[in-house]
Amino acid sequence: MNTRDSVSAPSQYVRTALVHRRSQGPFPWWHTAAVAEIPGVIDDIGAHMLSECMFPIARAGFNSVAFRPALINLDRDAQLLTNLIDEAHRVGLRVLVRLSGADHRPWDPHKPWTAFFAQEGDTARMVVRARAALKCGADGIDMGLIEDAPADPRAAAKQSKFTSLTRLLQAELLDFSPDHVLTAEAVVENTDSYRRHLEEEWFHHLRDDRLQRVPFCAEDIESEIHASLQERDRIGSVNAWKANRARLVGTPGTPNNSAGSWEDGASIGRRAAMRLVVAALPGSIYLPFGFSGGHVEFDGSAVRPQPAQTEPERQRVRHTTLALRIRAENQLATGSFAFVRGLAWQQPGVSVAMTGGIMAVLNTTNNSIEVPPDNQLLVRSDSTAAEDLPATRALFKGRALSYTLTDRQRQNRVAPHSTAWFKPQLVTSRDFRLS
Repeated sequence: MNTRDSVSAPSQYVRTALVHRRSQGPFPWWHTAAVAEIPGVIDDIGAHMLSECMFPIARAGFNSVAFRPALINLDRDAQLLTNLIDEAHRVGLRVLVRLSGADHRPWDPHKPWTAFFAQEGDTARMVVRARAALKCGADGIDMGLIEDAPADPRAAAKQSKFTSLTRLLQAELLDFSPDHVLTAEAVVENTDSYRRHLEEEWFHHLRDDRLQRVPFCAEDIESEIHASLQERDRIGSVNAWKANRARLVGTPGTPNNSAGSWEDGASIGRRAAMRLVVAALPGSIYLPFGFSGGHVEFDGSAVRPQPAQTEPERQRVRHTTLALRIRAENQLATGSFAFVRGLAWQQPGVSVAMTGGIMAVLNTTNNSIEVPPDNQLLVRSDSTAAEDLPATRALFKGRALSYTLTDRQRQNRVAPHSTAWFKPQLVTSRDFRLS
């Protein structure tokens, strides 16, 4: 433990709580994936429209895309999926094809729980469709949301059946290459089932719903991130993060939001703040296409994706591009992660994390926070305007960065319910006590 005095405050230490150590490479692609998650299901029309979105998705900084082609008949129209995957590969994207195989709660709470939709059929059909998707060029299979029914008297039999299905799919993936992956999403609340999915079924990515259920409170968000990192590091599993529910971006008031969660009645600003929180975390990240790089409409369940159409959507693309570029350049996916306490300007409700060499500040209070101007602002969730963020000039207009002290003081004001990343300028080992 280091016990050196802080330079700026001899009687008070700034404490850093290291919760995740830097990973040593080389790394498979799925260890550092930034996945654009397409909501809804894909039909023939949606496949053609999504193909036109692949280049904008890649240009925004994503290296993977996930979608569910439940309305495409792969026996008859496999070439349609092949063409879509080929276009993704052409622009450098990996492809996760979502073929749901687990119980999940339907959009209509009055309907019975079901694992499949449209062309997906049943468990046997799931394996056949997975094999077909892999032959079309998919880099992985995503099983969607696993939401086990705790009161179901057939739970044990269904769990065994689901585990057998994961084994079959893993065998199919290995027939293609060790780089092909199996992913899914689980509910932490069903503790026994969740631990079985995490510790026994060995998904390459097992997203959980911690950050979807947590209130918009800095301390609670830190606690959930800390718990997830410790849990995954203990068993050597890659973290896979998701905070925004992909389909609910356009309908934030729907009852599918967890009551009391940050997303319950969330504003656009709060969604942008949480997206930037996720982008700072080590591991792989899943961000919703409709709030990170594009425009989404629906024809029933079938999605109609398009590149960004409005100025707010284009601004979100700029946010995404900045964040994902900074994430890649600073290797945040494989870097160390620590929470910081005791900064002079920090107050209750403000979370500060050191991720790689970046300082990420989340302000969940109703007051602005003044970050000292010796910290260089990199990106903020509430603006990409040139006067607020000179980095946009360098990235989007090819101009050099320029700052004045007055600029820094204004730019480093973190608004209520927002997130910002900084490059600390005057931080040394003498400033911190490790805990």
